[in-house]
Amino acid sequence: MDYVLPMTADTLKILEHRTLGLDAQLLRFERPDWDWKAGQLISLGGADPQDQRDYSIASGENDETLDVLYRLIPHGVVTPHLLKLKAGDQIPVQGPYGRFTLRNPEQPVVFCATGTGIAPCRAYIRSHARLNLTLLHGVRYAADLYFKEEMENVQYYPFCSKEELNGASGRLTEFLKQMPLMENAAYYLCGANEMIYEAEEILTERGVNAVDLHHEPYYYRAYDETLS
Repeated sequence: MDYVLPMTADTLKILEHRTLGLDAQLLRFERPDWDWKAGQLISLGGADPQDQRDYSIASGENDETLDVLYRLIPHGVVTPHLLKLKAGDQIPVQGPYGRFTLRNPEQPVVFCATGTGIAPCRAYIRSHARLNLTLLHGVRYAADLYFKEEMENVQYYPFCSKEELNGASGRLTEFLKQMPLMENAAYYLCGANEMIYEAEEILTERGVNAVDLHHEPYYYRAYDETLS
């Protein structure tokens, strides 16, 4: 079932703003007076309020704070503004909305993420303690394996394209071609658009039904293909 909650507008106070990995940032807000479903988005603005970008909520549905993970885009219109914000600042926020929610928390989940695309997966895990989840996370460097310390209760497969560390190397999609597929699993794909295209093609060729494929593109520009 898809969840679409009424979208609201609020001004939220930043509690924490810190760097994760090499070039990602975690924005932590006080919890607003509204609810969300794991996998949904909020919209943040830049210096010009008309500039809006969507960011997945990385917090669980019952967490006391609302977290957002983003990467600086130097020539972007929103993230350079976000980078200047600090604890105590307030920022207009709209949300929640979006359909990248769990269709059935009782169904096994295989989550394929690149980079900051892990954010909704963290929300799933923090919202559903008994979720049967397998995570494939592709990054360039091991330092960018965000939230890895929170993956104790999931089947966790990290992939690094620029270095090799404890077996965390290679391409996520190459592993996807040969990994055993769980019966009745749903597949959630989040991150670089190119990874999503390739993963969907691989899974379809391996017999996964289209109704069990769900995706949330994070960006469309060309990227280092070894991430996938």
